[in-house]
Amino acid sequence: MKLKILKLFYIFAISLLAVACSGGGDLMDKEPGSSENPKGLTLSETSIEASVIGDTRTITLTASSAWSATTNATWVTCKPSNGEAGTHQVEITIKLNKTQASRTANVTFTSNDLRNKISVQQESSPYFVLPCEVYNISYTGGTVAIGGLSKSGYSINIPENDRNWITAESNVLKIAYSNLSKKRESEIEIVDTPNNQTYKVKLIQDFKSGNSRILPLSEIKINGYNCPSDKLTSVADFLYSVNKNAPTPSITAKIEFSGDGVEWITIGGDDTKIYSGDEVTINDITPGSTIKVFTYNSNSADMGENQLMITSLPIVTITTEEEIRDEPKVDCNFTLFDPEARTDDAEEKNLMYFESLGGIEYRGAGAQRYIKKPYNFKLYDSAGEKREAQLLNIRNDNSWILDAMFLDVAHMRTRVCFDIWNQFNKPYYVSEKPKAMSGTRGHHVEVFLNGEYRGLFMLTDRIDRKQYQIEQDGGYIYKAKGWTDACCLRGCQKPSNDDYYWNSADIEQEYPGEPEDGAPKFDYLADMITFVASSSKADFSAKFEENFDMNSIVDCFIFLNMIVAHDNIGRNTFWVLRNVKESKKFIHGLWDLDGTLGRTWNRFEENPNQGWVSGSFRIYQRIIDENPANIHQKIYDRWNEIKDGALAPSNFNQIVEKYAELMISSGARDREVKRWKNKDKNDRPNWGYADVYYDNVDQEIAYMQDWWQKRHTKLNSLINSLQHK
Repeated sequence: MKLKILKLFYIFAISLLAVACSGGGDLMDKEPGSSENPKGLTLSETSIEASVIGDTRTITLTASSAWSATTNATWVTCKPSNGEAGTHQVEITIKLNKTQASRTANVTFTSNDLRNKISVQQESSPYFVLPCEVYNISYTGGTVAIGGLSKSGYSINIPENDRNWITAESNVLKIAYSNLSKKRESEIEIVDTPNNQTYKVKLIQDFKSGNSRILPLSEIKINGYNCPSDKLTSVADFLYSVNKNAPTPSITAKIEFSGDGVEWITIGGDDTKIYSGDEVTINDITPGSTIKVFTYNSNSADMGENQLMITSLPIVTITTEEEIRDEPKVDCNFTLFDPEARTDDAEEKNLMYFESLGGIEYRGAGAQRYIKKPYNFKLYDSAGEKREAQLLNIRNDNSWILDAMFLDVAHMRTRVCFDIWNQFNKPYYVSEKPKAMSGTRGHHVEVFLNGEYRGLFMLTDRIDRKQYQIEQDGGYIYKAKGWTDACCLRGCQKPSNDDYYWNSADIEQEYPGEPEDGAPKFDYLADMITFVASSSKADFSAKFEENFDMNSIVDCFIFLNMIVAHDNIGRNTFWVLRNVKESKKFIHGLWDLDGTLGRTWNRFEENPNQGWVSGSFRIYQRIIDENPANIHQKIYDRWNEIKDGALAPSNFNQIVEKYAELMISSGARDREVKRWKNKDKNDRPNWGYADVYYDNVDQEIAYMQDWWQKRHTKLNSLINSLQHK
């Protein structure tokens, strides 16, 4: 680590405050001291640089009115977090950095319309906290920070014979690179006079063996973005994303790096020495490529080799201090890097880099049995309150899904289905609510969780009240989760309405789903189930459109039969009421469409020439057999409207080819296969899965395209026969 950074290290007591700041936001509207920012809100500091072991700084804040403070990272806290007009002393505490990478955060102060911020940068390096009897360090040397000392009045005594390879500056030890063929060690004495403590630490430096990683980098920053690295791999590899639509395959960027013993680097085949902080032009930085980064030390003839992998997909990193579980959500830090700058928050538009506090948990019940798990996460401000952002130009919200796509050997089925569905289906009140949608939107991303590469995910919004734009007072969303009689609309017991989960029916009230939104009430759904299960043929036909939105029933009937969604006729179904004060007609909605487009939920092939997809779904049985409200004609007419448009094989082919090309050209397909293929084959549940995997995307796309064409022909025949039934 460079000498100028060493000078920033101080003596710290490792006392970490647990007081979180309130509010949200991480950007500054007006620069401190500018003419646009009068002295109604001033700070004594605008930046803090802290060592790996943390710090507590006291800054002076002067405000002419009430103020509040917010942070965008769990590792930075402040006390107090709000106050009245006047001058205040505010303690900003930076926690110990265990991430093995430097990190940045903001503390934002707000007073009326004024806004100031303090940027926080924290370095990463090896460290130990006293008391410590033995500390081991690599042959590459480097700097070691010492924690647990008083801020002053201490001394570090190094044996005279060892001062040629160990030096001390403040509370930092600098260890020289070792060319020896054996270990070397020294016992250093640390005297902390204010605490009346004397510590003896044996420092052991390893020697380079045949299996040693030579001069590995611990981090690479490109224009300030800290490229994530997979700690599971044997090679020091890093991931960076570039805009696939960039006019040239090169970038000019400030390159910063660190690694024990690393003094300079070279990139690719260029022998130009690069020191941390240099501005460099990197050529041939194209999606899917891997660029070699070589590392050097002046005391060694050895050269280290590292990898910079290039993608065109957004990169998500998530860090947690607790293990993720089903529920409740655990605190996390969430970051999103998108070279296309498609993210907006309340303060700034077109962000390439977005960071937020959040909460994360596993998503779904069945999916938790798989080795690669999906997640729900929410964005929070530093008080734990809802924070909204428009991620990847999807929608402005705080609640998001990371779909692992584990079962889908194309890693796109749900996304393709909803892309097509969104082209032709809209809620019946869309003219009044133009933002209303009945499907999700999303983009492929690559995800790192606590320093481990987790592979390809789909970042999507949710099917919820906001998506459907139903009324907050009077709107309901019910989610059918199983194969009970109630889910299949064959009958039900009277609901108790004492919980948001109707246990005997295996149906969840998605909205209202919290006490602040409203109470559980399944009576509307129970009445509809009874109507479908028990009404006479005449009543079923006469009152069909009183109970259902005809357009959604027709569209769902056509679409679920087109994609052969056996797993979505009863189970994996939404029933939505816009506003019971105006109408009790239900909208039929969809979710989790991974067991479609030619494969079952366990990856076996589906016959495209099979008949109707109805199973034990009572409403579909009655639609086929009874033609309620002349729905056969409506299905026939609607099919002829969309069969050569949204449902045309040419449209399907274009969508799946787009996603396949993106996954392959970015290199993400290969990284996903490397991460999960062996685990998928060896560790998946023993449920008789088909022996296919995601590694041959081109083959799967060809299969899906052929399947869609055959199914399109078959469904055309079925609907023609239905119309003449």
